[in-house]
Amino acid sequence: MNRRWVAFWVVIGLAALGLRLYRLDAQSLWLDEGNSWAIAMQPWSVLIRDLVLPNAAYPLYHLVLKAWIGLAGASEWALRWPSALAGALSVPLLALAAQAAAPDEQRRTIVTAAAALIGLLSPFALWYAQEAKVYALVLLVSAALLWLALRAAQRDQPADWGWLIGLAIVAFFIHRLTALLALSAALIWLFSRPRRYIWPIAAGLLLVGVGMIAAMAAGIGSDRAASGASIAADPLRALWLTFTRFSLDRWPGDLPWWWLGPWLLLLGLGMNTLRAAPRPTVLVIGMMGGVPLALFGLQLFFTRLYEARYLMIIFPVWVVVVAMGTAPRNTGPGVGVWRELGALALAGALITSGLSLFQPRFGLFSGDPVKEQYREAIAELARRVHPDDAVVIHPGYLRPLYDYYMARSNTDPAPPPITFANFWTGENNYSQREWDAERRVSLAGYTRSFLLIAPDHARTVDPPLPGDEYGLVGNFWAFSREQRTWPCGIWRFQGVHLFCQEAPEAYITGAVVQPATPATVTFGDDLQLLGYTLKATTPAGPGVYRAGGNIPLSLFWDVRQPLTEDYSLFIHLCRDCDQPPVAGDDGQPLAGYLPTSTWLPGKPARDDRAVHVPCDLPSGEYRLLIGWYRPSDPSPEGRLPVRGAGALGAGRLWLTTIEVVRDGHSSAEGRAALCPYDRAGQRGASPLFNGERFREAIKAENVLLTSRR
Repeated sequence: MNRRWVAFWVVIGLAALGLRLYRLDAQSLWLDEGNSWAIAMQPWSVLIRDLVLPNAAYPLYHLVLKAWIGLAGASEWALRWPSALAGALSVPLLALAAQAAAPDEQRRTIVTAAAALIGLLSPFALWYAQEAKVYALVLLVSAALLWLALRAAQRDQPADWGWLIGLAIVAFFIHRLTALLALSAALIWLFSRPRRYIWPIAAGLLLVGVGMIAAMAAGIGSDRAASGASIAADPLRALWLTFTRFSLDRWPGDLPWWWLGPWLLLLGLGMNTLRAAPRPTVLVIGMMGGVPLALFGLQLFFTRLYEARYLMIIFPVWVVVVAMGTAPRNTGPGVGVWRELGALALAGALITSGLSLFQPRFGLFSGDPVKEQYREAIAELARRVHPDDAVVIHPGYLRPLYDYYMARSNTDPAPPPITFANFWTGENNYSQREWDAERRVSLAGYTRSFLLIAPDHARTVDPPLPGDEYGLVGNFWAFSREQRTWPCGIWRFQGVHLFCQEAPEAYITGAVVQPATPATVTFGDDLQLLGYTLKATTPAGPGVYRAGGNIPLSLFWDVRQPLTEDYSLFIHLCRDCDQPPVAGDDGQPLAGYLPTSTWLPGKPARDDRAVHVPCDLPSGEYRLLIGWYRPSDPSPEGRLPVRGAGALGAGRLWLTTIEVVRDGHSSAEGRAALCPYDRAGQRGASPLFNGERFREAIKAENVLLTSRR
C-alpha cells in the first residue's frame, strides 16, 4: 500500500471520527440507550454469563460498555463514545470493501472514494454512531466481514478463510443476527469452487437459516407491530422502507420525494455495474446481501415486524453497490455519458445526505429534538418534585432513564417511582375497574402526583380508545379537572410527556392538609397567607437543603372576597437581598391552572412549589422571600403591598431562613454531571424565574433589607 492510500485512510478515518463526535451529547438518551446503561451496570458475572445465553442478543457490547464506563464514566458523551469510534472505523472498512469489489484497477479509485464519502456522510450510519447501542459495532464487523469475504473469494487462500471464520465467531457475540452473515460466508465458500454435494449442503445451510429466523419470529412475536411498537410491513414494503432508511434515514413522507432520485440512480447504475463484475465479487455481494435480506423478508410473512436496524448487517453491501454506480462499464455506447451521470448522482447523494442531517425536525444536526427528550422531561420533574410526591412512570420500563437522569438533575434522593405491573406484558384486557382499584391502593395518602409517560410506548401496553390520545393511565392525569383534582402542569416534550396533578385533600384518604407553620399575612386587601410547610430533604430535617437539590415549599392561601385579577407569585432565595437572588421561582399558582381570580372565600388553596438550588452555591444561610405582582406590571409598583410579620419593602415577605449545605449525600459523578447544566441554565432556577426583574427593582428603589421583627 503506497503512502497516498495510507494518507487517504487516515484522513477519512479522522474526518469520520470528527463528524461522529460532533454534537454527540446534544440529544437526550432515548429508551433503548437507557436500557444499555442499565444492563451495563449489572455485575460482571451476569454479563459474562450472557455470552452463552441464546436470548442475550448482543452480550459482548455490554461487556465493552461496562469496561468503558469504568474508565470514562457514564455521561451521555461517554456512553456514546464507543459507538462513535466504531462508526468512524467502519468508514475506512467500507472503503476497503468497495476497493476489493471494484471491477478493475482503472475504476478502483473512484469506487473506493465514493464508498468512503457515502459512508462518511450517511445519515443512517451517523444516527447509530451517536447512539449508545450495539448497531455501530455491528456495522463495523459487518463491513469487516464483507471485506474479508471478498478477499477470501478472490484469492481462495486458507489464511483468508481463517480470518473470515475467526471474525464471524467474534461477531456472533457482538450480535446474534451476524450469524446470518456467517451463514452467507459458508455459502460463499461452498460455491467459490466446484465441490461434491454442493446443493444438498447449501439446502441444509439454508434450512439452518430458516430455523434461525423462525426462532427470531417466535421471540419477537407479532403483537408488537400490531400494537404500534414497531413498523408493520410486508416484504415488498420492507424493501422500500429499507431503501429510504439506508439512503437518507427517513420514513417515506418525511422528506421531499426527489431527494431519493440520486440514490435510485446510483442503485440502478451499481446493479448494472455489478452484472459485469468478476464472479467472486458477484458471489460475495449476492450472498452477503441477498441471503440475510431474503431470510429477514421471510419472517415478515409471520410477524410483520420491521426494524431497519436489524438490517444493519447488509448496509455495507448497500454502500458498495451504490458506490459501484459511480463507475459504469468501460465498454459500450455512451460510456462517457454514463460516467458523468454516475458522478452527478454521487454529488446529488452527498448533497441530500447533508440536507438530511440538517433537515428541521428530523436532522441529527438540525438542533431540533429528534430523539425522545427524557433528559428535558425528567429535569423538569426534578426541578419541581417534593420528597413526598407520588411519581408514576408509564410504561414501567422507563425506570432506567428515570434513575439515570434524576441522579444527574438533582442531588436529593429521588422518590421511588410507582409502576403498574399489569401493564408490562403487552396489549391486554385490563379493565377500568381493575385500574381504578390498583390506582387507589398506589396513590392513597399522597397529595400531589406526577406522571412521566412515553405515549408511543405506553399505547402498546395501555391502548387508547378511538379518539383518545392516552389509555387508562394517561387519561387519569390528562383530565384532572373532571375528577376533582387540580392540574398543576402539563409539559410535552419530544416522545415523552409530564403531568402534574394536585389534590386539595389527600388521595383516597381525604385527609385535610394543614400548614406546618401557621401565618397571618395579607397581600393587598384580600389575599391571605395562612401558613407554609418546608419539607425535609436531608437528615437534618426541614430548613437544611443540599446545593444541587430542591427547597420543597407548600404555601396555603385564602381570600377574603373573590379577586378580579390573576396574580403571579415570586419566590426569591438570597443572602444579600439588596442584590439579585441566587435562585427562585416565578409564576401563577399551579403553573397557571389555579388562577387567583377563581379562588373563593373559605376554600383554601395550596400551592406546592420547589426552588432549585444551584449546585455550586456556597454553603451558608439564605433567606426565602415571597411576593405577589400583576403580570402586566412586573415593576415594584405592580406588587401587592404586604401587611404582617416579616413584611419588607417592595412588596416582599421574609418567609423564613434556610441553610444550604454541600455534603457527601450526592455522588461526585452526579454533582459533576449536574453542575454544567446549572451553569448553562438548563437546570438551575425555573425558566419562569426572572432575576433581571428583581435586579431592576433593586435599582429602582434601592431597598435596604432590615432585620426581621
